[in-house]
Amino acid sequence: MKILYVNPGKLNSGLDAIVKGAPLNLITIAAMVPEHHAELFDFKMDKYIEEDFRTLLKDSDIVAITSLTPQINHALVVAKMAKEEGCITILGGYHPTLDPVQVISNEQVDYIVKGEGEHTFKELVDYLSSEKNEENLKKIDGISYKDIDGKVIHNTERILEKNLDVFPLPRRELLGNRKYAALGALTQPVGTSRGCSFNCKFCCIIRMWRNSNGGPTYRTKSIKRIMQEIYAVGWKTDFIFFTDDNFTVNLKRTNKILDAMIKSGVQHKIHFTCQSRVDILYRNPDLLDKFHKAGFRQIFLGIESVHQQSLDAMNKTNTTPAMVRHVVQALRKRGISIFGGVIIGFPGETKRMVRQNIQYAKDLKFDIVQFTPITAFPGTPFYEEMEEKGMITTTNYTQYDLFHTMMGTEELSAQEIYGLVAEAYNAFYLQGGWLIEKATEYLNPFGKFNWMIPKILKLVQQMVLNGRSMLSAQGFGENGVPKELKNKKELMKDVPLYSKQNSKMNGKIEPHVIKKPIQVKES
Repeated sequence: MKILYVNPGKLNSGLDAIVKGAPLNLITIAAMVPEHHAELFDFKMDKYIEEDFRTLLKDSDIVAITSLTPQINHALVVAKMAKEEGCITILGGYHPTLDPVQVISNEQVDYIVKGEGEHTFKELVDYLSSEKNEENLKKIDGISYKDIDGKVIHNTERILEKNLDVFPLPRRELLGNRKYAALGALTQPVGTSRGCSFNCKFCCIIRMWRNSNGGPTYRTKSIKRIMQEIYAVGWKTDFIFFTDDNFTVNLKRTNKILDAMIKSGVQHKIHFTCQSRVDILYRNPDLLDKFHKAGFRQIFLGIESVHQQSLDAMNKTNTTPAMVRHVVQALRKRGISIFGGVIIGFPGETKRMVRQNIQYAKDLKFDIVQFTPITAFPGTPFYEEMEEKGMITTTNYTQYDLFHTMMGTEELSAQEIYGLVAEAYNAFYLQGGWLIEKATEYLNPFGKFNWMIPKILKLVQQMVLNGRSMLSAQGFGENGVPKELKNKKELMKDVPLYSKQNSKMNGKIEPHVIKKPIQVKES
């Protein structure tokens, strides 16, 4: 059979203009059925001409579409086109997992794959390529579909695979010559684990990687397999992004990976980036040196807020703003850039508190920051809580793009939160000399960030041209920074992290946080 794998349309807001990642999930499930012809169409990268795309659909038997929540509307448009051309449609990914009832109710969707998709997708394709017997269809865990009478059937949840090494290597040849890039650097994704042992209140990861038998959801690949995947990517890219929800959950394992990378010498051929947590890096300072030695030149940290009450409410009680400051400074001293995440409008925060978060991000001197309006994703306990309180303002999933607002709080309306998102981007990127500061750092041939020099032209194109176009398209401009954000001393005077003298951040670590970060055993 001929299978067309589709990554739906790019988002028209947020950081989508400057971060274009390869669809690792699609090339991973494609590897499960190598006997079937495969093609990839990525709306984020490929030039779309409807006539040509329909020709591609006509030549396909199955169309497999992945979808995040803000992509679902376009995913359904693609599915409708596929049905018009006689294709079988399968939808998978985060949104079909979070809201399977909504997705399968659409007549253009034949099947949805929920949660971990490899085994489910293979069994479903095997079923579709053989003599179809509905009794066999009922035995495929992890799918939803409509029977011959149009009744929606939700099969038993798929139990997560314990040994991730059993999955074949992703079919990277399907990516072709597409130039996937982020922040001016060509990137390729590699996953070394799945799941997360933490339980942040607003996160949908635990819903994606849940286990119906109560078994562990956090699972890892072997060091041998990880190195195999690094070498499979090769050296025709600038960065490998480890897609793990938290690369440092298991410190023993993380150290083994870094040791293997250093011993192999791959850090001299390519750079690496990952996601981590402040509390873990703060309590394990030796890890920072090893990250640098292993070739890591960027780390994503979700700092979220300068207010301890918010961090505690997010289940981040192991983290304090002072620890954040310490870790960010330590990483940047080693030439490791920081991609920071800040939440705008977390319940309990007033407009003034949100503006304090914006100033906090500016003072930390992140290389890049994503300001995310508080978002409750369908299927999560947080969504149910906000829905019960009447805080959900729209079910238009295009607004769930981590840029627009889909909810308000008791302190702020959805419109006020969106205005604060605009203020945040304006204050960070368009005011205060961010561009000049970064250009000075990155262009210094003797500086710690001189590894950025070959990527400057791409960075300027992505960050400055595409980024400014994105902000302009959303109606943001340099006039969007209020007076309160222009008076740092007055704004931050009641924030414990800041001393009253000179309005500089105080490096004192709050004494109430003494806990060690959660560690998980290697599976």
